[in-house]
Amino acid sequence: MAAASVRLLPLSFGDKAARLAHQTSGRFLFEVRVDGDPQFQRIAAIRYATGTTGILALSKDGLAVVSFTANGELASLIDPLESWDRLPLRQQARNDIHGHIDLLLAALRNAGCTPYR
Repeated sequence: MAAASVRLLPLSFGDKAARLAHQTSGRFLFEVRVDGDPQFQRIAAIRYATGTTGILALSKDGLAVVSFTANGELASLIDPLESWDRLPLRQQARNDIHGHIDLLLAALRNAGCTPYR
């Protein structure tokens, strides 16, 4: 009975992004919390065999998810976050990635990615 109840719980944003990656034959790269941003609370990335990277951003209120394709110059902003995500938890805690998150969010905004249109 308890196992059935657990299956009914809603998935977190990160779990949903990982499930989406699996269902679309992509590779889940990372999911990070965004601190202090007025529009977003979390971002995640999925890379596909074609070389395309998809970005998912969860709005601050948790009601909207914006998806965006990141190629070219945005790839250099994704790489540090992907590398950080592969680190053991202890090393993640020691490495500050907020600057990388801010740069990626700024680039996404410059490209027109916003949860409110």
